[in-house]
Amino acid sequence: MILGLHLKKGGFREWAYLGIIPPPRLISAYCLYSPQAVETAVQWANGQVMEETLTMALSLPDDFGARRRSVSEKRVQQIIEQAEGKENLLILMHNDPDPDAIASARALEEMLRIYAPATRVTLGHGGIIGRSENLTMAQLIMPHGVRISQRNAGEEISAYDGVMLVDTQPVAANHLLWSTDLPREDVLAAIDHHPPRRSRLRAKVHDVRPEVGASSTLLCEYLAVAEVPIDTELATALFYGIKSDTLGLSRHTSSLDIWAYSTLRHLVQTDLLNKIEHVQLPRTYFRSISDALANTTIYTVSLPSAVDEEDYEEGEEVLDADDPEGYRADLERFDLDIIALSRMLAPGASGPPSQPQDEAETGAEADGADGAEEEAGDIAVSLLFDMPRPDMAAEVADLLMRMENVSWVVCLGIYEDQGVMSVRAADSNARAGRLVRNVAGRNGSAGGHNTIAGGRIHLPDKTPAERIAELHALVPRFLKELGAGDDMGVPLLEAE
Repeated sequence: MILGLHLKKGGFREWAYLGIIPPPRLISAYCLYSPQAVETAVQWANGQVMEETLTMALSLPDDFGARRRSVSEKRVQQIIEQAEGKENLLILMHNDPDPDAIASARALEEMLRIYAPATRVTLGHGGIIGRSENLTMAQLIMPHGVRISQRNAGEEISAYDGVMLVDTQPVAANHLLWSTDLPREDVLAAIDHHPPRRSRLRAKVHDVRPEVGASSTLLCEYLAVAEVPIDTELATALFYGIKSDTLGLSRHTSSLDIWAYSTLRHLVQTDLLNKIEHVQLPRTYFRSISDALANTTIYTVSLPSAVDEEDYEEGEEVLDADDPEGYRADLERFDLDIIALSRMLAPGASGPPSQPQDEAETGAEADGADGAEEEAGDIAVSLLFDMPRPDMAAEVADLLMRMENVSWVVCLGIYEDQGVMSVRAADSNARAGRLVRNVAGRNGSAGGHNTIAGGRIHLPDKTPAERIAELHALVPRFLKELGAGDDMGVPLLEAE
């Protein structure tokens, strides 16, 4: 393994590339730039240097083609050029950042710290980080991040002379720019893995790849191409970002995700990861879970799902327009045959699909051309009438998705003056994002992938009773779309 020791002296960075062969710990110097580098390397080998001083530049896979590398290098250079010359740059996450958004923002900040050092970079978001794991990660990984008030978003964002979006995109309605007068075509960059909408609204550097499972994966590619060294803290953040968004490579996973996940796992700080994943939970969490289970109903599917009638042309149209260099064709050739490795890395997970995710979503099998029928399963619908935080619906949806014989989970909740929708699906071709958009209609915003989606409907000037009524009214709309419109349902806690 080639390791780099990040040394700082007099404001200059020195690197020593070393081959470490354990055990015994033998060191052979390949390219030593200073005696201090040699001394520090020996100290590290003898356990005298803290683990946090260790950094490593990620290496791209051997079959990462020259054409694909050229495209990625061009994209990274464009992002750096957009940042250069800016005095105060805002890296903006979506309103309620998850681990993927937090890790992606922190990685982009690190890249710009090295290649645009004169630019002051701020990490920001406009919502609440409520989930305990997410909050702990934010406190440990980006303690300098700022929350921007949605009420004063216009005034606060005007203090920045540039904005870059991560884990979201200009056309999405889940970030602060929707509360400001900033023309969203002036966004310097957008890096995201969520499916695009049919829109001409684009950032100046627009990297949106829905076939990839996590935005953290895209940032790993950037860091590798730019040869940016990362420490174990950032590696842990990126690893957890990919792990959480792909459920340990078992959901919506591409070959690029597998490469990033398997590469980063060697740099993970296990103590740091444990602090994030196994944080202690407040009693209010268990009360909320209890209320959610008490208000969960199980429905039986009796008709084919109406969601599958829509195809994926909307996203494909945008991708094709954004692909003059032949990115998609190159991606199809970039197919690491390490599915067995991914399953080994995520014990207990079913593993990613045996074909690339973009093929699974857009090929003939996704349209039912092979004649296979979707497996029938139950629908779990949970109502959370007064959520303490907006991401509680997503947390309950993840929990209920583990129930046997459940193919769909729909969690609906109320947070302040909004109705929150969170949907999960077992079938990799279920089009959950399409389902939520169909239900939300023009009264809200929604989006997501085939197996995971969310949205919000706005309920201003509604009384608490009226908001509860609006929430109840969403249930038959979801059931109709999923083919269970006539089923009366059985309360979960009364079901056999």
